[in-house]
Amino acid sequence: MITALKLFNVCVLMITGSLYHPRLLSDEVETEEVQKRIKEHEYRYQQQIEWLQSKMEEKSNHQPNIKIHLSADREDSPQKYWNTYIMLILVIIQVLGLWRGDILPNNPQDDDNEEEQEEMQDEVPRRPHNNILNCPDQNVLDQFYNICIENGSQEPIMTSTFVKCFVDRLLEAGRNLCPWSSELILDDCVGIGSQFEKWSCKIPSVYDILVPIFLQDGYCFKPEICSCDVPREKQSFGRILMVTANNANLATQCETNEPEGDILCLIHNKGFEPDIHSHGLASIMDSDCYLDYKKVVKWFRVLLSKSWKKICDQNEFEITFRNMTGCCGLKIQYQSGRTIHIKVFPAVRLKGSDVHLVPRFSNFPKKSRVPTIYWHISCAVCEYRFLKIMTKNIPKSSCHLKCLQILIVLTEKVCHSPDRCVLGSYIFKTVLMHLLLSQPYSNWQECHLEHRFRDVLKYLGKCLDEKCLHRFMIGNQTFPQQIGIPEFLLKAEPINLFPSFVTGNESYCQALMGYQKILRDMGPLMMECIKNNTTAE
Repeated sequence: MITALKLFNVCVLMITGSLYHPRLLSDEVETEEVQKRIKEHEYRYQQQIEWLQSKMEEKSNHQPNIKIHLSADREDSPQKYWNTYIMLILVIIQVLGLWRGDILPNNPQDDDNEEEQEEMQDEVPRRPHNNILNCPDQNVLDQFYNICIENGSQEPIMTSTFVKCFVDRLLEAGRNLCPWSSELILDDCVGIGSQFEKWSCKIPSVYDILVPIFLQDGYCFKPEICSCDVPREKQSFGRILMVTANNANLATQCETNEPEGDILCLIHNKGFEPDIHSHGLASIMDSDCYLDYKKVVKWFRVLLSKSWKKICDQNEFEITFRNMTGCCGLKIQYQSGRTIHIKVFPAVRLKGSDVHLVPRFSNFPKKSRVPTIYWHISCAVCEYRFLKIMTKNIPKSSCHLKCLQILIVLTEKVCHSPDRCVLGSYIFKTVLMHLLLSQPYSNWQECHLEHRFRDVLKYLGKCLDEKCLHRFMIGNQTFPQQIGIPEFLLKAEPINLFPSFVTGNESYCQALMGYQKILRDMGPLMMECIKNNTTAE
């Protein structure tokens, strides 16, 4: 019986070792060091089995020949059966280990893929957004905002009004110069973006202006958005089709007469020259009657340049026109050295709404290869109206814009340059608007700045994990319709602001590393900025 117990204990140890065999625990590809350890373990394991077998053979050979009584047979028979069962179990476990380790070969392609994934996991930082431990407290956040943001980065309130009035004057002068004034109409400008929403914290300040254009005399623009004709990968875009009042397509019948002056053909190929005297609309269509935003912007830039020459004597500053993607860039410079930067975007408004199609979207990559007949869907006017309504509803001393400004300044300090930041200001603004709509107004009191700041970081981290941040208004059925969003856009499929993260790993890694740097360095950066600005004063 004692011998049987010893054998039983040895077998239990062998079974335990086999169950914790590395090949039975994981299918992951082992490194060279782990493989060496496995081989050593297998060698020791094989030696122990051989030693156990030799011991059992010795005992069986030296056992005396004694007469076996019937009672002894009855006592030894269970032991024999038990030893047989144990040996069978050991054989089965060994066969399983050999089958998993030797019979099933490793696929070298899978090994390479797993090694690449392990390398990428080493490069991609972990996101501890579920438990942000080093978030600055309320006092530090207040000091950082008051000393480093509020005192040094905001333009005078009247500057926004001046910019709108000045652009309207340029447009009025352009209406008199435009040979299509009887057909193509430039509407009054609309201020959008950070300066007009009162959360700008960039130096120098940049003012974004929309200039809606539309037609009269029986013609109109017909935007195509979220339709079956627009490919799925271009659902964040729309095309602008020119139609007659009864929705019949206009045919392009261009003649060879050259336009007067520097008036440009907006859509046509170089082989065609429109006759603007007989039919001005023909010069802003292509063969399929779609607008090309590059040619529209070029025409718009020439028009504003001529407008400035007409009214330049009435102003005490100079203007420099800059070639920028998707807009007309203006730089106002005073003799004192002060400068004001303006971006003017031509836009086409969706009928009965405040949604526009613009040449360039604020968060879209500049190097994207999208045909120039696709215009970006912009809800900037609706977003401006939404933030204005929220400001009236939430407590007067609210913290929502403070959260946004603090995050933007921190991101720029971490990246050392706004152009290097994958997480742009519009990303943080979208996160903030999602939280504004989902939380009670009372949660945005100034005393809750620390908690709301933490909420924004957590929400962004969750979106980065999922590689998905939906645009705030498109596809958001909880959004109130009175803001000016068409119903079909509210019911449309949500649009992801992180498509490049899904298709490419480089930008995704940059965004994750930027996010982790913000979490890691925000406390020291705030304290350093507070110290430097306090010392300077």
